[in-house]
Amino acid sequence: MCGICGYISAQSYHGKAMIDSLHHRGPDGHGALEFQTDNRKVFLGHTRLRIIDLSENGRQPMTTDNEQISISYNGEVYNFQELRKRFLNDENFHSTTDTEVVLKLYQKLGMDFLQHLNGDFAFALLDRKQGKLWLVRDRAGVKPLYYWQQGSELVFGSEIKTLIAGGVPAKHRPEIWPAYFAFKYLPQQHTLYQDIHRLQPGHYLEYNFDTGSSHLHRYWQPELNEAYSRLSYPEAEEAIRETLADAIRLRLVADVPVGTFLSGGLDSSIIAAHLKEANDIRHYCAVKNEADLRKEGTTSDFRHAQALAEQWKLDLSPIAIGKDEANEQLIQKTLYYSDDLIADGSQIPSYLITKEAGQHSRVILTGMGADEIFLGYAGHMISQLSATMDRFPRGLTHAAAGWMAGLNAGKGKFKAYKRYLVKLGKYFPLGPARYARYNIVGDFDSALALFQHPDDSVAELVRSYFPGKDTFQEIFRFEWENFLVKNLHYTDRMSMANSVESRVPFLDHRMVELAYSLPHHYKLDRQLTSKKILKTSYQKELPSSILQRRKAGFGMPLRSILSDRNTLEYLLQPDWFAQFDAFSIPQIRTTMDQHLTGSADQSALLYALISWRLWMNAPSGEHGIASKP
Repeated sequence: MCGICGYISAQSYHGKAMIDSLHHRGPDGHGALEFQTDNRKVFLGHTRLRIIDLSENGRQPMTTDNEQISISYNGEVYNFQELRKRFLNDENFHSTTDTEVVLKLYQKLGMDFLQHLNGDFAFALLDRKQGKLWLVRDRAGVKPLYYWQQGSELVFGSEIKTLIAGGVPAKHRPEIWPAYFAFKYLPQQHTLYQDIHRLQPGHYLEYNFDTGSSHLHRYWQPELNEAYSRLSYPEAEEAIRETLADAIRLRLVADVPVGTFLSGGLDSSIIAAHLKEANDIRHYCAVKNEADLRKEGTTSDFRHAQALAEQWKLDLSPIAIGKDEANEQLIQKTLYYSDDLIADGSQIPSYLITKEAGQHSRVILTGMGADEIFLGYAGHMISQLSATMDRFPRGLTHAAAGWMAGLNAGKGKFKAYKRYLVKLGKYFPLGPARYARYNIVGDFDSALALFQHPDDSVAELVRSYFPGKDTFQEIFRFEWENFLVKNLHYTDRMSMANSVESRVPFLDHRMVELAYSLPHHYKLDRQLTSKKILKTSYQKELPSSILQRRKAGFGMPLRSILSDRNTLEYLLQPDWFAQFDAFSIPQIRTTMDQHLTGSADQSALLYALISWRLWMNAPSGEHGIASKP
């Protein structure tokens, strides 16, 4: 895991500043390659986090012996040792890194080599003989890569702040603001900045030196595999166990200590079950206090993780998260490292856990991705229930939807369940478009109501994912290109803020294709058993308390934190928004009152407002990227 940057341009950008901005991603060394070709300057930069081959032989940018091909590389190819034996037995190597294997695989196979890689990576590959530069991102988008292009000028880097440090203009896009508040992040390849884009997962950008032009190519996407779709239920269980076991095995490859996030939930417990015989693995768990849990209406993770640790004799470290940790300074810090604005309370515990874990473990395995591919979120259950309601008489279902929409979601017992029912009832009449609303955090309409003159672009974006043909395939695509991108984004940023590499076994591309191809009722049945086949696959390994427990969110207890008026006023400062004509201040105050009185749960939207204010009002000001505390 590292940081990469570079540019191709007739003018010089600030290469050193770009490298310096990525120090947290690679504190173990840095390097640069710079030369002129015709009328263009070419720069590749790198900061190194040593994970595989800790010697200086792994320094980057790395160049072939004939000096024709160079690479600046971030991440890991986990099957590099197998690929080296399969394709490169006759090659001479100067290191034991996966970087050099990637370089030589391209030299031997061309860009077709991407189909053989199993890993999480983003890299810039320069071929002087062909006069081309390739920017490549892994299949799931675990590792980040951004680029800016104007004419023949191309600037790229692991983070947006890297491009801006290099001299790329930081021009805001007010037209994209509603999308941020609706999603609580920027969807698809968008960012808050004009002409700065994320390279999409499973894509590469090809830049041609002769023409100064570039083209995007998709080299992979999840597709239905008929062999998987025909598996019986027991056969699918066996395939899941075998595939995940191998995915975990590959992700243990490291020359530094490895740990896990053990939340006590299903996904992280499955990973821990595969590792319970490994005495050198440390496990880390976030702990919320009881007062916060009562206000949230959720359950505790820690007691489940602690019980597993005692049963399996695991080395478990608890890390406190709660009101004391949700201060403005820490929010500001996570926004700085977040880089590409995200309003997600999970960033703070991710930051705190990796800060602690980084004292002992340079690599962390996480259960991220299992909920998306095995249908584990509340939105999936709402979607299943909504689809079931379609089979009943229209008058009955619309009456039931109206009753659900009118529930008071913020007060009394069963608050969490009522929140889901309110969303189900409110959006049930919308046809296929409802499924986007069910699977977006917070209330979609409330977010758009913040604006004086909202347009239909955000609603049209989400409608485009749901033509009404196959609901759960459409939900998968929607989350794969949006919600999962956001989750992977904060997982990478918060771990790399503490120079820790996060790895996600559930998003091994073989696992993704397997889960994608299985019938959806294997994953979520009509009794609303979420992640059903994942649970039954491991029912012999895990205690029933894990398999049957209610899902608990990983994030900060935002509902509790923002239920105090003084705290909310201090963090939000609603009158500050008056300087922007786009916002309705009365609606912002209405949103606050709804949350404080308990008539609606607006915690996600309020946190989005708080994050946006701190982002835009950062001391670094003109760029809108929070300054480093």
